[in-house]
Amino acid sequence: MSDAFFGFGSLPAGMDGKIVADEVGLEFGIYGPFRLRCVIQPVFGHDSGRLTPVAADARVVPYLKGQTVTMPEFLTEVAEADRSVIARICGLLPLANVHNLGVDDIAMLFRHEPAAGGAGMEDVDFMVRRLAGEGVEPSRLICGVEGSDEELVSALRALGLRIALGGAGQPDQDAVRRTGANLVRLDRASFQRFSADAVTGRLLRPVVSELKAHGASVLVEGIDSEAGLELAIAAGVDLLSGDLLEPSMLVGSVFDEGPREASQYRRGDCIVIPLFG
Repeated sequence: MSDAFFGFGSLPAGMDGKIVADEVGLEFGIYGPFRLRCVIQPVFGHDSGRLTPVAADARVVPYLKGQTVTMPEFLTEVAEADRSVIARICGLLPLANVHNLGVDDIAMLFRHEPAAGGAGMEDVDFMVRRLAGEGVEPSRLICGVEGSDEELVSALRALGLRIALGGAGQPDQDAVRRTGANLVRLDRASFQRFSADAVTGRLLRPVVSELKAHGASVLVEGIDSEAGLELAIAAGVDLLSGDLLEPSMLVGSVFDEGPREASQYRRGDCIVIPLFG
């Protein structure tokens, strides 16, 4: 079955045979015996105790013989000369699967892949223009970058994309100010440090407040416990994701796009100590 008929269609130069579509149009990458598949995790906006899916956080997971392997394990099998190609695949797959989200009008969060070099930016340009021609507004696409490369951010903004800063470590507030980021990601490891105890937990609220003062929304990743959810909500976090709310799933899976009450995750499994008030 032809990719032209069942998948995204034409892709940037050099990707023929490296990204293909299955029989229902889900795009995936091929590297030797490995298959690179796109997974998504819903991102929920919080408003007055109600959680509503507003975005899908997309990333790429390697599979070998139908079983997942970690990205570091996979990369040990990738020849040095092929690393940039793999980075291009990882950058392209989320965009090629935008039509497979299964939910209309939510945003997609994907990541810039520095290892792709100049070709990576050319790929994003190609895909954004192609998607815009099919009715996907660039503003629905949020590109995650690490560091504070203002030239890169400007180039992405010129395409109409929104920008998410963050990744490993606590967000750099000065970088948020200089780049005018739309979104700041507080990753699982960073959030776990804030969640270590009540004293440390009290530090989250001023960090969130300062980031929001620069005009950025704050996303906390790795919400996997009732206590973590309570901490994030009490700190005024705008956006939340994690296995407690909805686990990652292969793109093309169906998830409930309707709002749900935050109270439904309060099962009484732990005693929540108020951190603010």
